[in-house]
Amino acid sequence: MTKFTKYHVAKAQIHKVPEELIEDFAEGDVYLVDTGSIIYLWCGKAASPDEKFFGAISSVMGDRTRRGRTRLVTVDQGEEPKEFLALFGGGIKVTAQDTEGILRRVALKKRDYKLFRVHIEGDVSLFYEVKRTRSSLTSDDVYLLDTFNKIFIWHGTGSTSEEKETGFIIAQKYDAERAGVQEIVPIVEGEESKEFLKALK
Repeated sequence: MTKFTKYHVAKAQIHKVPEELIEDFAEGDVYLVDTGSIIYLWCGKAASPDEKFFGAISSVMGDRTRRGRTRLVTVDQGEEPKEFLALFGGGIKVTAQDTEGILRRVALKKRDYKLFRVHIEGDVSLFYEVKRTRSSLTSDDVYLLDTFNKIFIWHGTGSTSEEKETGFIIAQKYDAERAGVQEIVPIVEGEESKEFLKALK
């Protein structure tokens, strides 16, 4: 049987799936199944757009590190090819459970602050969570700082216009999926407010 590693994509993070859950898939989630020569991107029918987006980016990032020697295959729930199912002994178990995506944190019990990086490399747009520290900010990129009631868009002095536009679009989508009203606040590197700096560790 072909050896592979399975990852669960959730909340802008990739988690390795333990062996005892290797055959379990949730229709509300996205998974990466990495055989080395092929990376399968499995998308459940109820997966949120942000989970699919991050999953796709993650698979591309994996491919880039191998200099194009890895084949990328997208697999939609219910349309699994035989070679994919063969990895799991001929079949998988799909449940109806779901994992909230990074754009669906509608009813947080506590106000978690998060920092996301927006970076464009060639034709690939990357959007992923980084450590919420000042040292995480780099001048050549755009960052989104989510403080629950506000979404700060930090523009590095070396960031491109495309990255700035992408950051604003993501912030709008992020805001639209959140209950209540959030304020989107643009910030230019070197002109950070006390409130922004205080939210960083």
